[in-house]
Amino acid sequence: MVSFDTFVRRFTKLPKYIEKQGLKVIMSEAKRIVQMQREQHHAGVNREGNKMQSGYSSQYGKRRKKKGLQTSFVDLHYSGKYHKSLNLVPVKGGVDVQSDEPYAYYLRGMFPKMAGLTKSNADIVAEAVADKLAVDIKKYLVK
Repeated sequence: MVSFDTFVRRFTKLPKYIEKQGLKVIMSEAKRIVQMQREQHHAGVNREGNKMQSGYSSQYGKRRKKKGLQTSFVDLHYSGKYHKSLNLVPVKGGVDVQSDEPYAYYLRGMFPKMAGLTKSNADIVAEAVADKLAVDIKKYLVK
C-alpha cells in the first residue's frame, strides 16, 4: 500500500512555508519597491492612484515658489532626508515602506493613504514575486 500521509503533511505546512518564503522573496525586491514608492511620492500620488492634494497652502506655496519649486501638486521630493531613509520593513501580513525620519510621522498623519503602492505598481511586484515563489514552492513539494 502507498500512503499519502507524507505528501498530505507537506500540503498542510505549505501555507506557513509560503508565508515565510514569500517574505524572503518580497524582501529581495526591496530596492524596486522602495523606488516605486519614491516615484509615487515625487508625483504626489497615493496608493489609490489619486493625487494626495491638489496643491500647497497659499503660504507654503509662496515659500516654495520663491525657492523655484513647483506648487501645483504635493510632490514630497523636497525632503531628501525622508526619501533617503525609506526602507522596506516586514509587518504582520506583508511589508511596508517606512522611514525613521520624524517627518514621516507628519506625512502619514497628513496623507493617511500615501503609504503603499498603486495597484499597477503592486501588480508588477506581485508578478515578479509570484514567479520567484513558484520555483520555491515546486522545490518544496518535490523534496
